[in-house]
Amino acid sequence: MSNTYRTSSGEKFTTAQVESRMRIAKAAALEKQFNEFDYNFCEECGRNASNTRLDCSHDISVKKAKEEGKTEQCWNVGNITILCRDCHQNKDKLNTQFT
Repeated sequence: MSNTYRTSSGEKFTTAQVESRMRIAKAAALEKQFNEFDYNFCEECGRNASNTRLDCSHDISVKKAKEEGKTEQCWNVGNITILCRDCHQNKDKLNTQFT
């Protein structure tokens, strides 16, 4: 497996560059929601950050974005939905309990 991924415009990014941009995008998504509503919450069930841990879930998965040469979706804030652990696990069918 390659450790570089292409965007739809043909740019190449390493795994480390993708991860760094994703961290920035997730923080920006949380900040955007906080600035708009004065608190963070699950966009699916409404639980707030003081009652549960929140995750940033990609609508177009990171795996799919990389495979399809649309890696820029990994750090597109518009491709991120803020979900509580339960809703994230249900949406993505993941075991997120370990993180």
